[in-house]
Amino acid sequence: MFESGRSGKGAAFTSDRSGSLHALAMRHSARALAPLGLLSVWFIANLSGQSYEAARAHLGRPLPAITLIAFICIASYHARLGMETIVEDYVHDEALKARALQINKWLTVAIAASWTLSIMIIAAPR
Repeated sequence: MFESGRSGKGAAFTSDRSGSLHALAMRHSARALAPLGLLSVWFIANLSGQSYEAARAHLGRPLPAITLIAFICIASYHARLGMETIVEDYVHDEALKARALQINKWLTVAIAASWTLSIMIIAAPR
């Protein structure tokens, strides 16, 4: 008979809840990335063949700029969660694991911030 909890016959198959919020965040961010990704590709594909000023005017509208910024932020968060899983699974030295998780966090924040700033500079009116 299967017993719930960390001890007993089913202990190897039960979650200790440490990964449940992480897995939930991965699922929700993946669900958000699907429509945002399609919209981002649509907006960027519409820019092909346009002049620089026309592309800036297109990105200066609120919907494309907000869509691209939301895609960038959620994609960076999703990538950070994925890298956390990889680091936790394959890095066994605790000090190195803690350092890798900190670097992962700050690197994804820096990338998202620089991409967001780039979109805002392109979309800003002159």
